[in-house]
Amino acid sequence: MKIKDNKVYQNERLKEICSTKGVDYKSLESLLDSVKAKKIKRINYHQQKIVDVIEKAIK
Repeated sequence: MKIKDNKVYQNERLKEICSTKGVDYKSLESLLDSVKAKKIKRINYHQQKIVDVIEKAIK
């Protein structure tokens, strides 16, 4: 149960940091989820996700 408690604590802390820094938690969360994924087609999935988020932000 300590692992689950740590995960909940870390998510809450990350939400606090995002709100104080003015960062969108949902976009950050999607990037963190992408880090957990495996490589797809010679490009690391989280690298592609970062590129997608940046491209979306500059449109």
